[in-house]
Amino acid sequence: MGVVKLYLVTMGSRGDHEPFRALAIEAASRGHEVHFAHTTDLPLDPDAPYTEWPLPGSLNQLIADQGVSVLKALKEYKTLWQPTLQGIYDTSSEQIRALKPDVVVYHPKVQTAPVVAHEVGAKAVIAEMVPMLTPTREFAAAGIALSMPGWLNKASYLLVDAGIALFGNPAKKLAQKLGVSSWSPDAVVSPVSRTLVNQPKDWPGSAQITGQWWMPGSETTDPQVEAFVAHGDVLYAGFGSMKRGDPRRRARIIVDAARELGLKTLLVTGWGGLEVERDLAHAPDVLVRESVNHSVVLPKIHLGIHHGGSGTVHAFLRAGVPSVIMPFIADQPWWAWRLNHAGLGTKAVSPNCRSSDQLVSALQEAHLARRDVEAASEAMADERGVTRALEAIETI
Repeated sequence: MGVVKLYLVTMGSRGDHEPFRALAIEAASRGHEVHFAHTTDLPLDPDAPYTEWPLPGSLNQLIADQGVSVLKALKEYKTLWQPTLQGIYDTSSEQIRALKPDVVVYHPKVQTAPVVAHEVGAKAVIAEMVPMLTPTREFAAAGIALSMPGWLNKASYLLVDAGIALFGNPAKKLAQKLGVSSWSPDAVVSPVSRTLVNQPKDWPGSAQITGQWWMPGSETTDPQVEAFVAHGDVLYAGFGSMKRGDPRRRARIIVDAARELGLKTLLVTGWGGLEVERDLAHAPDVLVRESVNHSVVLPKIHLGIHHGGSGTVHAFLRAGVPSVIMPFIADQPWWAWRLNHAGLGTKAVSPNCRSSDQLVSALQEAHLARRDVEAASEAMADERGVTRALEAIETI
């Protein structure tokens, strides 16, 4: 296989960036020319074995400004979201035209990428982070419904198409403007573990569930965190990029539940899903951090509570740690359902939960699935997700 010039482009939270980073590192290690474009939500890496291309805008800042309210996002789409997205579309398009890569691998949010890829004669590969774009009878589109008859499952993907059309279908518009015949990808790779989603039998040969794209993070963990998780059973609670409801009450209820179960609590505040009042912040059984290295910390955790983003779901399974999902938005209820359906977790608990008793019950139920979660972790250790994805990309 000769050298392939790859342009990888993503945007979003850490869970949207880290899989692409893993793919970029693997591709570079195989001798390919790799260009990785991403927003400032992922810091630039001066030691990266690939070339980085910055994109404007920050999902972190948008979440800080307005939280994750769907209604608010719709109301402020034209004033906040659309300018940010358009800036990413325009900048990534300029980069693709300048580089003229062989293959463009893109996050679904970067909707114009396949159009410009085809404009310069490149192949377009979509990284379907959550299976919600390629129709199947085996499950409904993530974020639409949880369990339906096969024909309704497949029909649910039409609702996703309708949602894209509602926001103007920028890919179709750009294709028509440029005279490009196709705004669809040439192939689909989905960085999802097969312990959670098997390869659908009715997917085309050009679409593949590859397994997780992952490699250890480079950030360090401070000694206080390491000491805290090393002694006594710890409950991890963190909601990544989510921000909604009353984060102070949420933190207090979580700590109350942990104490009832005899656990210490590591509260990871992220982008605002948790806020910790002074008495909790200084309690000896509570440690507060904005973020932690999942690769280092999670294997030492006893139980977890999180929002159910794809990256976090995979991180907990990879670590073999049972968890409870408090879904906020989009595909997160779907991931909670997948875990529960696979016998790897409980039913979802509302992020607006007002009772520590409900959390205690959910955590106790999650603990009962520990052996199955550990077995899933062992299976994930043998996945070659990044390698499978790269082999599929090289093939086209």
